[in-house]
Amino acid sequence: MAVQAAKKLRPLSEQVYDRISDEIVNGVVEPGAPLVQEQLADEYGVSRTPIRDALNRLVHEGLATLVPGAGYFATTLTPSNVAEVYEVRKALEIMAIRQCGAKYTPLELARLELLIAEGSASADAEALFTATRGFHLSLAAPCPNKFLLTTLESVWDNPVQRLISRSYPLDDAKLARVADSHTKILAAARAGDPDALIPLLDLCHEKD
Repeated sequence: MAVQAAKKLRPLSEQVYDRISDEIVNGVVEPGAPLVQEQLADEYGVSRTPIRDALNRLVHEGLATLVPGAGYFATTLTPSNVAEVYEVRKALEIMAIRQCGAKYTPLELARLELLIAEGSASADAEALFTATRGFHLSLAAPCPNKFLLTTLESVWDNPVQRLISRSYPLDDAKLARVADSHTKILAAARAGDPDALIPLLDLCHEKD
């Protein structure tokens, strides 16, 4: 009840943003679909102002595009979109691993192993994303630079990252590929060898 009350106290534009964002990420709104202010206002039972505010935020975060004279549209991912996100994420992960020297405690290694198992048992794309996010953030966690870790976490939590992760079909081959890449990374982490570990990150920046 307290959580629901807190949500209701949030600005209306944020509530609208959450709903549209979720629908885009979850595929309810298809890539390239128009986001018409009047229709959304009627559907959500709100005025156009919070709709416009939410749409502008979606444009800023990359989940929507504003075409002058035509309106707003749900983002259609391009290879460039994917490459940009992976480029930033990989760079931050490499910095974190370098700074911690790829040195992990037995407890940290056990957590990485558990997250691999959770990913392999994923029943849907959201569960796989959660396990994959946890694995990579745990891999970077020993880094002493807390600002770097916060920035990396913000990249993982960016809606476009979630959209990318959900854009690939979840099947046995996908689960096996993710598990294999993470298992290889874990082996390098156990060895405490950043020079062996870092090149393996490329396995996770193809299509996860």
